[in-house]
Amino acid sequence: MSNINNDQNLVTIVTVNFNNSKGLENTIKSVLNQTYSNYEYLIIDGASTDSSLAVINSFSNKGINYISEADEGIYHAMNKAIPLAKGDWLLFMNSGDIFFDRQSLAKAMSNVQQDTDVIFSDWVYINSEKYISASKKTMTVRHQSVLYKKHLHEAYGTYVASQYVTISDYIFFLSIRNRKWVYNNNPLSKCDELGVSSNVSHFYQKITVDFIFKIISKSSLLLILILYPIYKMLKNIWLYILK
Repeated sequence: MSNINNDQNLVTIVTVNFNNSKGLENTIKSVLNQTYSNYEYLIIDGASTDSSLAVINSFSNKGINYISEADEGIYHAMNKAIPLAKGDWLLFMNSGDIFFDRQSLAKAMSNVQQDTDVIFSDWVYINSEKYISASKKTMTVRHQSVLYKKHLHEAYGTYVASQYVTISDYIFFLSIRNRKWVYNNNPLSKCDELGVSSNVSHFYQKITVDFIFKIISKSSLLLILILYPIYKMLKNIWLYILK
């Protein structure tokens, strides 16, 4: 199947923000700097009390659409964006996230074919500069580096919006894993690593969801549950020794 004209693919880039004016400014600049021009930009602000709105208004001549109102967390805010999006494609690039370079979006969208539902890409953690290779087989994916067709939400629903669930994007990607995914052999984003590996609740949610979606077996789940506390204890001891 041949690639289709990029001009036919309107991308809605969504940035969710709350009291992160500096990160928001970096994200806006990164979006506006993209060479791929067929996009709309939507910012969902959670009624920030810092200078976030001033930052947005400083780019008022750049065609940015935004709303600013209280929400119930990041996934609730992301869900607000879905019906507002006019694009065929969605990309959630939240405040503090940036594109890898000016051509990142263009390179990703060059992979779109007639039957493509999802484009997934590698990413880099900003602070450590650690490069992460995306994998559909192991579902090593991150929403800042995943573009997908908006209409998938009609069939698979929106993100689980609960204060107790921190992996709603991962659940959604598992739900659509049997659709047509295409790997983009170029990093798409740079994002923050903070909390990804250290959040125990996040870890347990992930392995539970992996078991439900049959990514891991029952025996693997039990082994992980037994060994993980030991790993955490040894890690804490080692960090204490290094102090």
